[in-house]
Amino acid sequence: MTGKETETLQETLLALLRSQEREKQLRDEYSAILAGMSAMAGANNKRQVFNSLLAVLRKYIGFEHALVLTREDESSQLEELVTTCVHFESCNWEVNQTFIRAINGESIALFDPAQVAEFRKLPQDKLDLCRSVLMTGVKVSSGDALLLFIHSEPGQFGSSCKRVLARFRPLLERAIIDIDYRERLQTLVTVRTQELLHSQQRFKDFANTVGDWFWEIDTEFRFTYISAPDLSNHVIDKKSLLDLFDDDKGFQTKLRHKLLKNEDFEDLEWQLPGNEGGAWISFSASPYFNKHGELRGYRGTAKDITSKKQRLVELQQARQQAESANAAKSQFLAMMSHEIRTPLNAVLGLMDTLADSGLDANQLKWINQMDQSAQLLLTIINDILDLSRIESGKFDLYLEPMSVADCVNLVVEQLEDQAMKKDISLGVRVDASVPARMLGDKNRVTQVMFNLIGNAIKFTDTGSVKVVVATENNEVTVKVIDTGIGISAEAQKNLFNPFVQADGSITRRYGGTGLGLAISRHLIEKMQGRIALQSQLGEGSCFTVYLPITVVEIQKEELTQKPKTTPNRSLSILLAEDSKTNQMVAKLMLEKRGHHVLVADHGQMALDMVMAAPTQFDLILMDISMPVMDGMEATRKLREKHCELPIIALTANAMHSDQVEYRAAGMDGFLAKPIRVQELDKMLSEYAELISVTE
Repeated sequence: MTGKETETLQETLLALLRSQEREKQLRDEYSAILAGMSAMAGANNKRQVFNSLLAVLRKYIGFEHALVLTREDESSQLEELVTTCVHFESCNWEVNQTFIRAINGESIALFDPAQVAEFRKLPQDKLDLCRSVLMTGVKVSSGDALLLFIHSEPGQFGSSCKRVLARFRPLLERAIIDIDYRERLQTLVTVRTQELLHSQQRFKDFANTVGDWFWEIDTEFRFTYISAPDLSNHVIDKKSLLDLFDDDKGFQTKLRHKLLKNEDFEDLEWQLPGNEGGAWISFSASPYFNKHGELRGYRGTAKDITSKKQRLVELQQARQQAESANAAKSQFLAMMSHEIRTPLNAVLGLMDTLADSGLDANQLKWINQMDQSAQLLLTIINDILDLSRIESGKFDLYLEPMSVADCVNLVVEQLEDQAMKKDISLGVRVDASVPARMLGDKNRVTQVMFNLIGNAIKFTDTGSVKVVVATENNEVTVKVIDTGIGISAEAQKNLFNPFVQADGSITRRYGGTGLGLAISRHLIEKMQGRIALQSQLGEGSCFTVYLPITVVEIQKEELTQKPKTTPNRSLSILLAEDSKTNQMVAKLMLEKRGHHVLVADHGQMALDMVMAAPTQFDLILMDISMPVMDGMEATRKLREKHCELPIIALTANAMHSDQVEYRAAGMDGFLAKPIRVQELDKMLSEYAELISVTE
């Protein structure tokens, strides 16, 4: 064998030996990895997992201590997760470029850590332990993780150590991910345990506070738990819930029926026997089931509601007393309303008669102003006297085609003299965009305008009062602007409350009840509108009313109205009215139209007169409130006796609910007091055809 062949053979043998050594090393490493994974699989906590990993790596890397750092996101610092050195427990590390490289999977060996930014700020005692550092990183579900191996002597980690980390990366990743998972699981368990303890304590505290009795029963209604051996001094000496009520079969049956439904029930009330105090107990419960949906029983509470029952009885008694007082108040107000309207009825009726007595133009203008003022006064009286309706918000609106501009002009014309006496300029401007007619309650709008414009004049000593009517966003706006005393911001907060004025000195100086603005706001809101105020103390005020524009549909028959039908002969009319003044006014108005009128002072007299001569009358005008027998009772008796004469109610109560009641009594219509010429003529025209048929 030549020298060359010998040399080749030796190189081959050397390569074979190296291959065998590498194979043995790989077998050892694989065995170590498998042993490490087996140990980690049997670990009970993160410390055991970490120790299992380090036990494998110590065979290949000479380190003194190791630690794992983690963070949740890139903006956070790294925090210690697990370590073998007490000096590094609960410490935080800033993240710079070196750590970022390691976190991204690079294995890094530091020969002089003191020169690296992450270690530069460490205290000296910690830095002395980190003369050599080997690190690599792993991505975990909660964020980033960094594994550090440290040694107190320099130059301990080289390229071979980095190669070991590369070969053992699967084991490293598995171990660090397992440690992170166990840490998060342990944290979650700790949090949930604390929440459970707090919940249990909270339940105990609540149970002690509310004083409820807690119970649990099985499907046979046997007790499986009770929170106390007695319930409101009633000893629980039975094994079954239903057996507690053997002396009250009615409640026992009711409770059994509830339990057999397998549904929640609440506030089932039971009263203890009188010899045990007679306390009231309320039972509530819910069924509970196992994981298969099978009924296991009921859990519920029982609470003493005796005090609640007593309060309920007291509230019912107080409500009855309040309703009785309210009924008495309403009765008083109704009586006062009738007594005040009676002279006003005469005033208005006589003004109507006077207007038809051949007056000149100026006199007619004066009468018209008097009439409008009296009509507005009537509206205000109706609101103030009907206080029960104001407080309950029960207002009936009479909606008809109307002109807001006409309402404003009427009020301005009525108040012009007051403004002139104070030397105040009073003006009105109506934009062309304001509709000529819209649906609304003319009298209510006029009442609001009278209040706002009247107040503006009252509280303005110099300057002017301007009224501007315009449109804005499908609403008519009416602005009343004055240069008066103004209203402070504090006073504006309560200005629209009943009986409230800006301050006490205003009542002494200017008078008034403070009710006008409250009524005005209520009326405007009833019309689906709103009212706003802007004011500066000493500079003036601006009240703005917003009213929605409702299009008025003009029916075809309105455009071609039938001419009024008038009776073809003088009618014989029976007037049932107890007020001598109202008798005079109504008789005067009817006789002026050529009709024959007989008067009855009360319902019984009217009934007797009709029964004595059934064919004598064509029409009956029946007052509602009369002595002896009221109008509704008289009407019912006439209908019972088959009297078919038209009966018209004379009443100051013309609300829709009142009209329904009148018609239910048998009346054919109503004529509102005070009686107006136009309404009287309209009523007579409506019944002219019926009267002609029955003639």
